Amino acid sequence: FDTNYHYIVPELGPEVKFSYASHKAVNEYKEAKAHGVETVPVLVGPVSYLLLSKLAKGVDKSFDLLSLLPKILPIYKEVIAELKGAGATWIQFDEPLFVMDLEGNKLQAFSGAYAELESTLTGLNVLVETYFADVPAEAFKTLTSLKGVTAFGFDLIRGGKNLDLIKSRFPKGKYLFAGVVDGRNIWANDLAASLITLQTLEGVVGKDKLVVSTSC
Repeated sequence: FDTNYHYIVPELGPEVKFSYASHKAVNEYKEAKAHGVETVPVLVGPVSYLLLSKLAKGVDKSFDLLSLLPKILPIYKEVIAELKGAGATWIQFDEPLFVMDLEGNKLQAFSGAYAELESTLTGLNVLVETYFADVPAEAFKTLTSLKGVTAFGFDLIRGGKNLDLIKSRFPKGKYLFAGVVDGRNIWANDLAASLITLQTLEGVVGKDKLVVSTSC
């Protein structure tokens, strides 16, 4: 990505065994709820998690990280089920890989992963968030067709082409999280510019489906 942000890189291989070891997302949701604050738990999406990982030492370079999806999706189901049990009504998945130029098999991995999660996501509002750039047209098509997803988020600061795609292809009945607030600096937002964009988007998705959000 075109940022200087850093993240801890998982090192994976064919022998890896995933387990639901940390209940941090659920515990923090419950803590906020106990104080009367309803939050949206955020998880790194399964496909971006794998594609942003690297091969562990000694693993053959031909190993496909996406082959681990059948191993990791059951863990996501456990987390989702526990969040639902705790009372969560929204869950956000961060899938920044959607802004990259992805081969067809990687786009298919997104479709397959969310189709597998769909039954577990039933009863929740599910946001898939993208950020740091434009979503390519083919990826936009895949993204907005994901099963079980009710909302999509886009960077409308650095992702100038996203606006055109939204105006021409955004699916009816879905929520749009419009990233009009620049999340990469400390300066006051350009409210006039944001308002113009939001008014345009209101005409596309309707006022009740438009959510003001950050670019990342």
